[in-house]
Amino acid sequence: MNHQRSSRWVGASSFDLDVDVLHRTYSWLTGCNTCLVSEVEYQGLVPVVATVVPARAAYLVRDGNREGFRRAVQEASTRWGGATEPILPISDDGRVEDWVKHAVSSSSVDGLVNVDLTENEAMAVSAELGLPWVDIAYIDHTGPVRLTCHPSWLEAPASPEFWAVSQPSGELWQAVVAGELTDDHLSILEGPEPAIATYENLDGIGRSQLLGSTWLDRTMVSLYGTYASPAPATTPTILWVTTGDDLRDCWDFWNTRALGPRTFARMPIFLVPFEDVLHWDSFDKHLLSSLDRPNEFSVDVIITSESTSDDDLHELAKRLGLEFDEEANTRIGLVSRFPVPTDRRKPPFTYCIHDGVSHFTNFDRRYGAVTLADAHFFTGRTSTVTFDSPVNFKEGGRTLVRLESQMFEGLPRRDRVAALIASNAIWRYDALQIGVMASSKFRLELSVPRLSEALHTLLQDSVKNYSLSDKGSLAAAFLQREGHLQALLEPNLFETIRALTTPRSKSLVRDLARAVGESELSREIVEVAQSWAIQGKRVYKNVSGIPGLGGGAAAAALERLCALGWAERGLEIKCATCHTSSFIRLGSIPAKFGAKCPACDEMQQYTLSGSGPTVFYRLDGLSDRASDQGVFPHLLTIAALTRLEVHSWFMPGVDVVFHDEARNEADVIGLHGGQFVVGEVKTTASEFTDQQLEKDIAVARRLGADVYLMAAPDQISDETRELAGRLCTAANIKLMVLAQDALRPSPSSDS
Repeated sequence: MNHQRSSRWVGASSFDLDVDVLHRTYSWLTGCNTCLVSEVEYQGLVPVVATVVPARAAYLVRDGNREGFRRAVQEASTRWGGATEPILPISDDGRVEDWVKHAVSSSSVDGLVNVDLTENEAMAVSAELGLPWVDIAYIDHTGPVRLTCHPSWLEAPASPEFWAVSQPSGELWQAVVAGELTDDHLSILEGPEPAIATYENLDGIGRSQLLGSTWLDRTMVSLYGTYASPAPATTPTILWVTTGDDLRDCWDFWNTRALGPRTFARMPIFLVPFEDVLHWDSFDKHLLSSLDRPNEFSVDVIITSESTSDDDLHELAKRLGLEFDEEANTRIGLVSRFPVPTDRRKPPFTYCIHDGVSHFTNFDRRYGAVTLADAHFFTGRTSTVTFDSPVNFKEGGRTLVRLESQMFEGLPRRDRVAALIASNAIWRYDALQIGVMASSKFRLELSVPRLSEALHTLLQDSVKNYSLSDKGSLAAAFLQREGHLQALLEPNLFETIRALTTPRSKSLVRDLARAVGESELSREIVEVAQSWAIQGKRVYKNVSGIPGLGGGAAAAALERLCALGWAERGLEIKCATCHTSSFIRLGSIPAKFGAKCPACDEMQQYTLSGSGPTVFYRLDGLSDRASDQGVFPHLLTIAALTRLEVHSWFMPGVDVVFHDEARNEADVIGLHGGQFVVGEVKTTASEFTDQQLEKDIAVARRLGADVYLMAAPDQISDETRELAGRLCTAANIKLMVLAQDALRPSPSSDS
């Protein structure tokens, strides 16, 4: 994302100030042309991946409640994608089993629907699963799960001609296999759709599931898998048998089918009643015909049941014309062949019996219909994304649209930030998700915020107000220059700046304390020291005065500082009359006549070396003051962060006031590759004491940071890193460490 360079600095003091002011802050970091926020800047034509997908629900039903389970099946039958919506059994004590948590996390549902739990129970389950919930009576009116449409509002394929559906008075297994529409549901359907078929003979339902022509199959029109990890494997046909219309069989079959692979692999799964299936006309022939599949697995059919004995299952398989595979029956896993063979399975078709097949559903998945679009991306005004729907909607209704685009790069994936882009948007799977009315053509208006505006929004949630600290003001003033921040990462520059720094208040106070043997000086002495330090003479040095560098390296670093405008050249007069040493800027040296002492006006001579006057170097006033106050490590850190990630934006040195009036300072606050970073920068790593780390990480956590940054230009010990890591883990914050290897490249050798 591009940002504008400001021509002046404006401090942010409270949330009453305009966001435009905030954007003019620190925008020099990205190096774009000068442009105010209110101006429009065209960023280019950018590609957009758009996915149209229904909101999907998971249903909360009291474990063992047959009517509650059936009510959930009926509701899912009226929803686009309903066949993929799991029905979750919740125990009487409100306990959520681990497999239920896994089913929710892997199924990509958008919310929960409470069928028969109490309000308090539903709230507790919602909190544990981390999803919003709504009572089933309001499923179409509130909450994220309302953003879908009736299956009949999607244009159906030409085949099949009819969709089989269960009658409300039928057995439960029929509703689970085909879906069930109540009289009220049927009454809202108009026109030639839905072309529904209800069968008095149960074998009609049985055959329809083999052919993929049930009403639940109708809910899957225009819904495809868009993601699966780990990649699921195509499985043998699963024949689920229920005896006595068993609730547990029906419930587990529903969830296994709902969570099974669909686009990236096939898992044919059928439910049949043991008492009736052998009386169905030609069902065995239809089943065997469906087993003519690629030869990519080691057995044709897995038979499973929770209510039927193994002896009955073997008898059923025999009468269906299947041959027992004893070897497959004893293996824990079933072999899938890759690459997929070109030959096909042939009779006699084999079977085995397994108690469970849930391992076939152990993968994360996403659904939708995908299309590509382009958008003209602007900053300072609304950008419009327009595309034809990849789903053929016959009527209205609602749906979700997910957008992936470089427009959103660098933005934190926080819903507060998403709401800046569109009023009802959230982040979902790293994409911007918006609830819209279903349409044949979508036109979406997006106001993508700059990183500064996004950061302001995050801070607004956490603090009462914020402003630049003293160090932050110096850093901001320095960064307004047209200098090159990245130059700080060049070898020897930072060290040369430190060598040229005039020791002022902090250094003087420290030296005085050391001289008098006190750990802490009185306030009066500190004030006097600070007053004299500010008035003190600025340091200047020649090439030989830069410690740790040879002449060639020192000269190169000093000249580089001058080229950047951070230092100036001059000559020195050591006055023999008044004993004052003076730095004379080269631009102030007269072309003729001798050297005159600025203090006493006596004629003197410039300091000489073997080849003539010695050139000295001095930091300019702002750079000198910033270095004395320890600002350059902050700037060095920001330079390293922006080099690592172009989508970065930082505030150097911020005083924050929390809503309880607690006050704290952070050396660096900003956004880095979509992560909210709060950090502490020290001149030396030894300043990271245990107490300091605990305080800093507590502030980062309170600010809602994703990352705590610990930075120093020297080596940070393993012990310090380990302590910071433990504290960050406890605070649920990531740790980022920038030390000598990242901030200070190896010095170049002297020539």
